[in-house]
Amino acid sequence: MKKQLLIAAVAATMTSVAFADVSITGGMKVNYTNTDFGSTSADTNAVIHELDLQVTGKTGATTVYMELNNDSADGIADASATAGAQGGNFDVEDAWMKTSIGSVAVKAGTWNGTDTILAADSARTTGNWILSSDVSGVNVAIEGDSAASAVKTTLKGDIAGVSAKYVMKGAATSTGTNKTVGKATNELYLGTNVAGFDVTYAMIDSDATTSDAAAFTIAKEFNGVTISYSDVDADASYTVNGDTAAFGNAATIANSGMQAGDDASSIKLSTSMAGNTVSARFVQVDGVVAANDADVNAFTVTRPLAGGTTLEVTYTDTDMTGSTNDKEVLDVELAVKF
Repeated sequence: MKKQLLIAAVAATMTSVAFADVSITGGMKVNYTNTDFGSTSADTNAVIHELDLQVTGKTGATTVYMELNNDSADGIADASATAGAQGGNFDVEDAWMKTSIGSVAVKAGTWNGTDTILAADSARTTGNWILSSDVSGVNVAIEGDSAASAVKTTLKGDIAGVSAKYVMKGAATSTGTNKTVGKATNELYLGTNVAGFDVTYAMIDSDATTSDAAAFTIAKEFNGVTISYSDVDADASYTVNGDTAAFGNAATIANSGMQAGDDASSIKLSTSMAGNTVSARFVQVDGVVAANDADVNAFTVTRPLAGGTTLEVTYTDTDMTGSTNDKEVLDVELAVKF
């Protein structure tokens, strides 16, 4: 009798596993980059890779997600290394669980948020949590983590065709390793379509001295060509470091990224041509220090290949104040997703 009960218990467990919804997705890209610094130094050549693997498990209303990453900085396995000491390990990046308790959605774990035109959200902290629910058509979310005392409250909804998000952050700590100066920022994001033009506005308002910033983008398609104009304006103590299609990665633009107080504008054109996606981006950086002024012109051609792979070639020409700071970069990327 005891054996029969044991078999029944094991069978029940196996059945629950068999019906679990588990998916594995991922992608890998390999880049060859040639950088020409003109007459100031020798050209550089580099081949780098990045591999991501996402595992998602679902049961009922609960989702568990884990993302693994390996890139060139992690190295590759060394056959001469001792067991357990080889390089090339996968790093666990995002790892979180999401479920519902009544009408409240709960998410907890580790993840990084979404980049905006003003700021990158690439930092991952432990003990992240979000509680969110819809109240009269407005999504209200309260978010925090174990590494900071400040709690972030986000209100998000649609107002007469305008998508709006307002983020309020509590006072920062005044002691400890995570202390910051002044009150954390409040942020406003608006987006709508006016007469066929996509218009977005982003604003960061801080109690800290000269630490505000604003950004504006307008885009429209004309005869198959999408044209967009973007502008960012930062106070003297704010550094724009977002990573978006408008400017690319602001933290690496020009030679050392945008600096505190730098403003920038960008015009981008994108279209399809003979099965390729073709784009051109013209960025002008107006630095607080004249030496940071830069004109960055980037041209990209993306073509799908057989087997789900994509070939992307980007040529970037950077012209900074003083000819010794100029450079040209050719980047060839082979990527696949599965």
